[in-house]
Amino acid sequence: MTALKDSRLSEAAMLTRAVENVFRRLIRFLVGRISLVKLQEIIRYVYVEEAEKKLRSENPGKNVAMTRMALVTGLDTRTLIQLQKRIKDGEKQYKQQLLSELTPESAIVEAWANLIEESGDGGSCKLLDYGDLDSGFESLVRSTISTRGITTQSIIQRLVDTKSIKQDKEKRLLKLVVDHYSPYLSDDEPNIMNAAFLAISNLISTIEHNINAGQGEKLFQRQFWTFRLSPEDQLGFRKAMRNMLIDYEKTTRKKIAPWECENYGEGMITAGVGFYYFEDV
Repeated sequence: MTALKDSRLSEAAMLTRAVENVFRRLIRFLVGRISLVKLQEIIRYVYVEEAEKKLRSENPGKNVAMTRMALVTGLDTRTLIQLQKRIKDGEKQYKQQLLSELTPESAIVEAWANLIEESGDGGSCKLLDYGDLDSGFESLVRSTISTRGITTQSIIQRLVDTKSIKQDKEKRLLKLVVDHYSPYLSDDEPNIMNAAFLAISNLISTIEHNINAGQGEKLFQRQFWTFRLSPEDQLGFRKAMRNMLIDYEKTTRKKIAPWECENYGEGMITAGVGFYYFEDV
């Protein structure tokens, strides 16, 4: 019994340290950008909502007992009732942004780059006109993403801000100057933070799936690193890993292309892989 108790305490300590490790990096990123009070409010709201979803999925068709919610969340029933009322009344303050809403520019740049590659005409497709429904850029946008709630002008502005295109307002022409979209080229901090949190949420969704999936259903998830890198070799190592990841990126784009439907449509699934370099100093 003592051994079992010690094992459970050890597991709890490991989980606590792991959560603290993730939160510490996240909070380091958020300090000065969002207050502790607001962060606590967001966490409390989302935690209650997700707890209710989890308990409801365990007993479909049945109401979730308030006592179970209190046990899972650690909140008193009065606070829970207030939070649940806000959820049921539709007064949700923190709506999850889907990948398709966060990165329509990425899909457009990739489609545009593919159009240039497939044309084989020396890159004349790098220039597209815009401004009316029959223009080249408008046609590209309609065939690539859902334009519900998104204006062409807002897309153009984001692509200009991220240095993905050059805009000639006088001739109403756009020129693609990159072969892939990178929000990190932007000087717009909210845009960079959106991309950063999107990458974090994608990784967490993979981990969440793998925890609950059977052995043959787990998604691919790997990391490789060394503990024995000399500080003198740091810059050289970064460059070597970057070049390797760029090669993987090119290969992956070619592998994805045959699977893509020609035009965007409702009910499509977003799927892909991610590449990133990390250091822990």
